[in-house]
Amino acid sequence: MLRKLVRTALVVALLQTAGPAPASAADGTVADRPTVMRLEPYRKGVALRVVANGRPGLFTFDTAGGITAVSPDFAKAVGCRPWGQLVGHQMTGNKLATPRCDDFAFGVGGVALKAPVAAVLDVAPLIAKDAPPIDGLMALDVFAGQTITVDAAAGELTIETPTSLARRIQGATELPVRIAREVGGVALTVFVEVPTPNGIARLEIDSGNGGTILVSKPYAASLGLDPDADGPQQGAFEIGAGIRAQGLIFTPDLIIDGNLGMPFLKDWALTLDLKEGRMWLKRSRATPPKGMGEPPPLPNK
Repeated sequence: MLRKLVRTALVVALLQTAGPAPASAADGTVADRPTVMRLEPYRKGVALRVVANGRPGLFTFDTAGGITAVSPDFAKAVGCRPWGQLVGHQMTGNKLATPRCDDFAFGVGGVALKAPVAAVLDVAPLIAKDAPPIDGLMALDVFAGQTITVDAAAGELTIETPTSLARRIQGATELPVRIAREVGGVALTVFVEVPTPNGIARLEIDSGNGGTILVSKPYAASLGLDPDADGPQQGAFEIGAGIRAQGLIFTPDLIIDGNLGMPFLKDWALTLDLKEGRMWLKRSRATPPKGMGEPPPLPNK
């Protein structure tokens, strides 16, 4: 009897400390559901509605942002105290130096997220002078070590589970990538490796670049473009098996090899394993919203 009572008490204690039981699927197995956050159109790209310390805000979603950023006003309102300095460079070579705030916690649709180090920076002028007001920028740093899928046309940003990832990549094309951790290792961006006759060109995946595909001038000829062209040019080059970047392509001088913006990304569901450094592309089933990824108007000649 004593052993029975002890065993019963132990079971009760375990149940009390274990928390709520996971939900079960229809077949009796434990459910393995991905977490889906809503993306909304913002100019030619996408944005998310966030809440930090009870205050709502609008953040653009930028896979090439490197570090999540908050505007000075938003940082002050939510108690994110600026200190120190972060120093980085835009792809054009322009140097950016900005204060930082640490452990910036926020939520998107009830999903808790955290940027270990956030830049305190007014990002709106970096997007466009006439851009609608925004409170910050969310980058890939908040998803370090996780696997996500970005389907801009469908308006979905998904944190995958092992089961959902297995479903997601069925029929997808895996492409070789490099993960870059700049600015003292706190930034996080992804470069896809693109074959050329002369070697590998590494192009940054950039949902924050709403209207252009960019190839740095030294790599233009290797990707079938005219490096001496005056302004943008129509072109196309292969990213991987059956996947091409095509359309109006710009060839400025950059400090990176190139950049794939929304004119390319809007057509794809992009899956990034930010722990193992893997990437898959699958055609999105959704139609991109009007204006998403639209190239800038050409100047009259």
